[in-house]
Amino acid sequence: MKAQFQHLGFETSTEAMQCFWVRSPVFGFHWHYHPELEITYVHQGRGIRMVGDNMGYFGPGDFVFMGPNLPHTWISDDDFNQRPEQMEVAVLQFSPSLFSKEWLGFSEMANLNRLFQNAKRGICFSETKRKAAAALFMEITEMEGMERFAQILRLLHLLGEGGEFQLLASQSYIPPLNEATEQRLLTVCQYLHEHFTETIKLDTVARMANMNATSFCRFFRKSTGQSLMEYVADLRIGKACNLLLDSRRFSITDIAYQSGFSTQTLFNRSFLKKKGMTPRDFRKLSKAT
Repeated sequence: MKAQFQHLGFETSTEAMQCFWVRSPVFGFHWHYHPELEITYVHQGRGIRMVGDNMGYFGPGDFVFMGPNLPHTWISDDDFNQRPEQMEVAVLQFSPSLFSKEWLGFSEMANLNRLFQNAKRGICFSETKRKAAAALFMEITEMEGMERFAQILRLLHLLGEGGEFQLLASQSYIPPLNEATEQRLLTVCQYLHEHFTETIKLDTVARMANMNATSFCRFFRKSTGQSLMEYVADLRIGKACNLLLDSRRFSITDIAYQSGFSTQTLFNRSFLKKKGMTPRDFRKLSKAT
């Protein structure tokens, strides 16, 4: 998948950090990377988050720290796109040159150094850590200059302390560097994100990549860490989760078909495998919380 280099357009050549809000009714598929580190906080919105070869779901409170040149995109869910609310995401980007290797090498910086190493794969934090970090992050959006930098250090110190977290991209992930390979995967993924609720045929998708089915399956798994059908199932489960969370007017059978599953049995089995519970239990749990 061809990740576009993003020039962030800092106001001056000496500006080391920027913090801003992104508000939009829809977040489309925008696979990109940049040399700056990035922290992203979702204040409002739901959808699918892709970081390297990892695909997960995001909702309000999602908090991710990514290292330099790690391809990523946030894609809002179709059902959220139809609501009157819009996506609201706060973004902090800062230059790696703020933190030299020599500085990070001091023993006092061990936690921070480990945090930066983990950020190369992208980090998603636990709910407890997200809530504490979000409070600091919201203050950063209102600050400037050294006051902002000091608050960033407090935030990084908090994130670098102990606690549960998830590394997103796999340890073996290497962004595709061949332009032809990147363009093939970009074409396929854009198609899948637009048509995943329809019947997806391997031969059709392989032809889009100008490959035979066997070669395409190897290529797709190497590039994304998943088989084609696993990738499509994740997209469908993500849509189903949002329908289960946001709507009580649809039955579970209706949601199965709207999400692209051919039968409710297949939907139930796929949902249980991915989420560790049935769709009905997921709906009950979300209603209780």
